[in-house]
Amino acid sequence: MFLPFSPLLSTSLLPVFLLLLLFLPPSLVSSSLSYTPLSWTSPHDPCYHLDGRSRHCLSEFINAAYGVPVNASHSLPGPDNDSNITTLTDLHNPHNLTCWMAQRGTDTGKWVLTVPLGRRFEITYISLQFCHQGEPSDPISISILKSMDFGRTWKPMQHYSSNCLENFGLPSQTVAQTRHQETEALCSDPRPLQKQRGGMVLAFSTLDGRPSSPDFDHSPTLQDWVTATDIRVVFHQVQSARNLQLATPSAFISPVRPPLALSDLQVGGRCKCNGHASRCRRDDTGRAVCVCEHHTAGPDCDVCEDFYFDRPWHRATPTHPNPCVACECNGHSNKCRFSMEVFQQSGRRSGGVCQKCRHHTAGRHCQYCQNGYTRNHSKPLNHRKACQPCQCHPLGAVGHWCNQTSGQCLCREGVTGLRCNRCAPGYKQGKSPLRPCIRKFTASIDCVSYCQPSQVKVRMNLETYCLKDYVLKVQVRGMERSGPWWQFSISVQTVFRTGSTSRVRRGSHSLWVPDRDLGCGCPALHVGRTYLLIGAEEGERGWGPEESRLVADRSTLALQWREHWSPKLRGFRGQDKRGRSAINSLSVTLKKKLNTALVICELICE
Repeated sequence: MFLPFSPLLSTSLLPVFLLLLLFLPPSLVSSSLSYTPLSWTSPHDPCYHLDGRSRHCLSEFINAAYGVPVNASHSLPGPDNDSNITTLTDLHNPHNLTCWMAQRGTDTGKWVLTVPLGRRFEITYISLQFCHQGEPSDPISISILKSMDFGRTWKPMQHYSSNCLENFGLPSQTVAQTRHQETEALCSDPRPLQKQRGGMVLAFSTLDGRPSSPDFDHSPTLQDWVTATDIRVVFHQVQSARNLQLATPSAFISPVRPPLALSDLQVGGRCKCNGHASRCRRDDTGRAVCVCEHHTAGPDCDVCEDFYFDRPWHRATPTHPNPCVACECNGHSNKCRFSMEVFQQSGRRSGGVCQKCRHHTAGRHCQYCQNGYTRNHSKPLNHRKACQPCQCHPLGAVGHWCNQTSGQCLCREGVTGLRCNRCAPGYKQGKSPLRPCIRKFTASIDCVSYCQPSQVKVRMNLETYCLKDYVLKVQVRGMERSGPWWQFSISVQTVFRTGSTSRVRRGSHSLWVPDRDLGCGCPALHVGRTYLLIGAEEGERGWGPEESRLVADRSTLALQWREHWSPKLRGFRGQDKRGRSAINSLSVTLKKKLNTALVICELICE
């Protein structure tokens, strides 16, 4: 039965709606039921706004029991049990009244009617229409149960009795007193029953009397409460008032009991699609499935479809449609997974991790290049040729690795250039493939007097530390010639000390070295290596061609970094900040000597 209905209707309107449902004109009821219950379509997609944005949508409200055979069983075995009753769920209107009557008398045992719905439904109401025209005067004892696991376990939803305390041990009430009680079965006297042409009707609303029903879309407790795969109605035997022992009650009690007779059983609800589908259909195997939208999947639209794992799955609500979001892989992968750790670190915005990146890419979003490849800046990031092979010289480079951003190869000693394809200043081409560039002997002789290396090894103490204008831990990333200067691209990783005019901060900087100084190896700098740079500002020599550029020359110490130096240098930095770098007259004399000769410092941990 196709009727517009929403489980969010006010609970006070549910009885009125059910009465309206039962008194629909026969022509409307017949035309509605002429369709297959799971084949509803819409002229436009209600799961999306006109501008394409996702929106909360509901599958059509139907009579989930229509056309489903009902299993009827009796507590006492006998030949009159019928397990394939269709008269209760066939086309029903005042002109087509079909009545099922229990063959066994109702004074002994109990009748159990089971309706397998075939899938999960969110049930709104369950109604029973009796064949009797008048109000029954005998006691009524009926239980309505549901199963959420296709009949393996059962949970009561409602009891009806003229004496709830005696028959079910529950007080008679129609409204749950607390939120903790709203998912427990209540018991009440159903009389007076609703009257309809053809018989009396007992209607049960799953949300009527539940405190959280106005907030149904945000109440997982109530959403589970109305979810069912099977419905069971039990007609108990009721003992006379003189026998207080609870036995197997029946529907009516009288000296001559009329047989149990029903003409219609309806289960109104929607396919449980969690707000991500507006249609429910049967697949090739006959199983009812939701036609999922919002990039969701599964029989109940309760998971995200492949590659839409950037955010966790959530049920749609009227205020938040919660569509599944695709992973961002820049067109280099069609497979990803969800990582809760990444999701939390991103501020709960994105948790997708791309897998099996193609086109020589790597990284969470396939945004980096694999080892041996560098970024091709002439192509956009999503282009299949965004990464190109490193162009490293087979002799001048160490391996085929290069910087993924700049393409700078790791050069051998004495070799320079982006591709490591030329000799550095002070070197000439050699004859061995293991040493393609060797030092120029003539230059080495001149450099001895030029650099004037000191043979004295001193300990790095606080006084020596404070004599220098900057003490930096730097990584050399690249180099290029600019007239009489060499410009090195460096990354300052740690600033241990800076002078008042140095203005050196962590990050990328340019280091300028005179051509003659670099040719003599004072300082000796190689691309790809990390150094401890110790320098002093001597008038204008502390700065390069522009006043804002740092210079390293023959008076600068460039020591290849060793990790065990770090604690001692950090200790010096702490003492320096506490004002212990005041230099006495002896220190001033030592500073003059250090500025006239290169001092090779060896850090020795005390």
